[in-house]
Amino acid sequence: MIRHIALAVLLGATGVASANGRPAGTSTITFRQNAEQHILAGMTFGLLSSKDNGATWQWMCEKAVLYGGMYDPDYVYHRGGAWFATTFDGALVNRDGCVFQPMQFGKKFFSSVTQGPDGAILMAAADVPGAGNPGDAKIYRSTDGGMTFNNGATAGMINDWYNSLEVAPTDASRVYLSGYRITDGIRSWQIYKSLNGGTSFTPVTSTGFTTSENSNIDVVGIKVGTPDTVFVRVTITDGSLGDAIWRSDNAGQSWTKIFPTATFPVRDNLSLVARANGDLVIASSNSGMYVARGPTNATWEMVAGAPHVNCLVENTAGELWACTQNFGSPGFPSDDAGIMKTTNLTSWTKVLRYQDIQGPIDCPVGTRQHNQCVYDCPDATFDENPALCAREVPKGWCGLKNLYGITWPGLECPAVFDSPPENDVGVSKKPGCCSAGDYGGGSATLVLALGVGTVILRSRRRRIR
Repeated sequence: MIRHIALAVLLGATGVASANGRPAGTSTITFRQNAEQHILAGMTFGLLSSKDNGATWQWMCEKAVLYGGMYDPDYVYHRGGAWFATTFDGALVNRDGCVFQPMQFGKKFFSSVTQGPDGAILMAAADVPGAGNPGDAKIYRSTDGGMTFNNGATAGMINDWYNSLEVAPTDASRVYLSGYRITDGIRSWQIYKSLNGGTSFTPVTSTGFTTSENSNIDVVGIKVGTPDTVFVRVTITDGSLGDAIWRSDNAGQSWTKIFPTATFPVRDNLSLVARANGDLVIASSNSGMYVARGPTNATWEMVAGAPHVNCLVENTAGELWACTQNFGSPGFPSDDAGIMKTTNLTSWTKVLRYQDIQGPIDCPVGTRQHNQCVYDCPDATFDENPALCAREVPKGWCGLKNLYGITWPGLECPAVFDSPPENDVGVSKKPGCCSAGDYGGGSATLVLALGVGTVILRSRRRRIR
């Protein structure tokens, strides 16, 4: 599930820095099952929520989700309305739109979470053993919206990392899992399948791919109506950059590379969607978009006018939604939107511009969202007693508003905004969205990041639809 692509990006006058130094970007798009007007968008600066099919968006900062730094959580929007997230504080659930809370596993680390077409929640543990902790590498399943989970199924072994876990969109019994194992410093890759909804797993072929020592193999597509046809992405194929898409029509017994091709020798970050109409669509960060029409998918053609895509998902209405470049940076031109959508691949609609965010998610006093995201209460103060947090000036929100040029007038910000002093007591001990230094300077102008930064720009995984 992790897409560990490090891109060297020059953050010049057109590159707007976000929390933790990364460029402002959209990482994931997740629809609520059976009610897709409700959407979550994972960002490099927190989480956005829409309840009206993307017409308006509200913001939650990283501290409210209990993560930070270069990490991007994996999200599921359950059909019952709960939000699930993988964080360094464990797999968490948010049932009221405000507070992420632990489940029965406490702080046990999970690397991947997914939802089947029947609403079942599956989570892959990647918990490293330690003092008093035997570790865990099981796959757990819940059929009651995450209230309880089964005893877990074994796929690999302790210390394995699972970077993708996916259920066939039209067959809840078919599950694919991929990850890697490091033995004596050497990485090997594992792919598994389940024919019973995750009750048990068996290995499939995971050799023959062109890889580098830093590659991951992610399950990125399962053909609608044909669960034996599965697609994986191999990242960093040449050791520094460039993905490849491979296809299996026999549930992973054998694999064939389908992209890049001799006609389109693309060396870029790739996202794939296996559309419900049978088409395959591959989008890249900076090298265009390509389609292979169904039912055979035999020939690729380039699509003109595509945006710069960092993630790609399809909803049940047949719309493709893409993570795109809101501001851009040198080498990555702006699309003037952080999310765009299309039905025909040629005309694109802007769904989200960061400048149009309609304020923070409104949560009660005493929550991290209210006290820390909006009012930037230091961690030490909040952890001692949230009632001690000052709430005169919404410093956290104003910092984000000033940085991105957000025009929403709902919370008054000073004409000249001075950042509060740094604090280094964090939930994950990494820079978070609400730390004082995240939004920089003390003016209402955009803070521009200068110099060269190596950033993890690609998201952890693209949810199959």
